[in-house]
Amino acid sequence: MKKLQVVTGGTSGMGLATAIALGKFGPVLIGGRNERRLADALSKLEEAGVEAYGKSVDIADRASLDAFAAYAASIAGNVLNAAGVDAGGADLIIKVNMVGTVNFVEAFLPYLEAGARLVNFSSITGYFVQPTPEEKELWDSPNDPEFFTKVKAAIQNREVPEAMRHMGEDYLYYPISKTFTQYYTRANTLRFGRKGCQVFSIAPGAFDTPMLRESPDEVIAGIAKGTALGRLGKPEEMADFIVRLLEPGHDYLTGVDLILDGGKFGMTTAKQLD
Repeated sequence: MKKLQVVTGGTSGMGLATAIALGKFGPVLIGGRNERRLADALSKLEEAGVEAYGKSVDIADRASLDAFAAYAASIAGNVLNAAGVDAGGADLIIKVNMVGTVNFVEAFLPYLEAGARLVNFSSITGYFVQPTPEEKELWDSPNDPEFFTKVKAAIQNREVPEAMRHMGEDYLYYPISKTFTQYYTRANTLRFGRKGCQVFSIAPGAFDTPMLRESPDEVIAGIAKGTALGRLGKPEEMADFIVRLLEPGHDYLTGVDLILDGGKFGMTTAKQLD
């Protein structure tokens, strides 16, 4: 019996490309906040020959996500959280990228059977910010009812790095939200292992997605030149990477963050040889 594959944030970009690719494993359920984009994504999945289902969900809302998980109660396959935002203000970024990631894991873990794999999306930007001792202490209690309020206050106390000041407030919150995703994924290693399941996250670099395309052309060109390959990644390349990791094998892979960024991390963290 083929198991259901679940993708939140599966209505566009890397999420949609991965949902299409996951069709090889069985039927796919996608979730998103926008009903029109959800309908458009379902049409694209069906055109690709994928048995697809869709349901509205807001991962920042635990009740909404619980209902989504209950709807997919037959889950024993793979689960991908591709929902995320890089703009929209502090509240939205924290609620979707941080609280939403916690909600996602807590809602789906009870349904997962041995052999299932859960994947979160982090970001290469998460490697360029480190949590303060205060933040790390908060991160160790992600189910605290005051988690959102406390995390927001802690980030507000940060000094904005000089190199990021021209980018606005959002770019203070976005990288640390993705550092949290990496940390929280690692923090769930043992919980998943006890169920015979695997959990890991993937850190994309610059991919050609609708979200990135909202930036000015000159910014996009500069980002592309900042990779070793001199170009943006294609959503289909991310989808292929994820599918290969979810294929039989890789059973010892868990509790880590994997980078797919066209060499950006290597270029910026080590002196490059001639």
